[in-house]
Amino acid sequence: MKQLIVAADDFGLTKSVNEGIVRSLEEGIVTSVNFLPSGEAFDDALRLARDIGLDEAGAHLALTETRCVSSPSGVRSLTDAAGNFHKGHARFILRFISGGISLDEVYLEWRAQLDKAIATGIRVTNLSTHEHIHMIPALLGVLLKLAKERGISAVRYPHADRSYRRAGFRTLYKRAVLSYFEGRTGRMIGASGKISPGHFLGFLDSGAITEKVLLNIIDNLNEGTTELVCHPGFIGPEVVEKYTFHKNCEEELFALTSRRVKKRADEKHIGLISYAEFLDSR
Repeated sequence: MKQLIVAADDFGLTKSVNEGIVRSLEEGIVTSVNFLPSGEAFDDALRLARDIGLDEAGAHLALTETRCVSSPSGVRSLTDAAGNFHKGHARFILRFISGGISLDEVYLEWRAQLDKAIATGIRVTNLSTHEHIHMIPALLGVLLKLAKERGISAVRYPHADRSYRRAGFRTLYKRAVLSYFEGRTGRMIGASGKISPGHFLGFLDSGAITEKVLLNIIDNLNEGTTELVCHPGFIGPEVVEKYTFHKNCEEELFALTSRRVKKRADEKHIGLISYAEFLDSR
């Protein structure tokens, strides 16, 4: 049996991204959404979630691009004076390697973000992180600690991804990063007793999931359960000005709501399931 969890990240980033995620959930193949508690449009995401009767979501915790949920004075290694996280994954990594990031502050901030998601009353089924920074073992340790404390059963496990585009430098770099971290990530998640789907896609092709890519993914899906990460949305002024990593969100939205894609999934007998369905079947 082939089952696919199609998980839309960054629900709460901007209003236009939120609207696209809801469209992909209601009219496309997206089966799960991940709240971004640190996003500037989190309240809008919650309003939309309640409007459509959403009863489950993941918590997508961040330390980059957005802003802190806890008091800036308590997480000074993570933010500027205004409470904004440092922009860019690479800059965060450099600060972490140089010892400029406090793990105690990471715990405080991620706990505040997770509790904000839990406080919505919507079932939090799984944890993941913005830009997959929990692949860093020390940060994964913090995430697993929070999962245990808050009774979250599943944690995202990026591993064994495959790209369905021509491999450029960026793809090769991401493949090297994944190869370096995935073994230890898997061992740590396994030792913690938390679970993840057996297969994973969407890290290498992040921000570039076209209709062609999605059709190839469906045609080559492995037996078992796969989590596919995607980033649908509409392009609003905030995306253009601040969140350019979402510049292809409308193309992803088109792919995820494509009739050809839905027809192909039916023809291949792919079971489109939510994270809750995955957990409840364990």
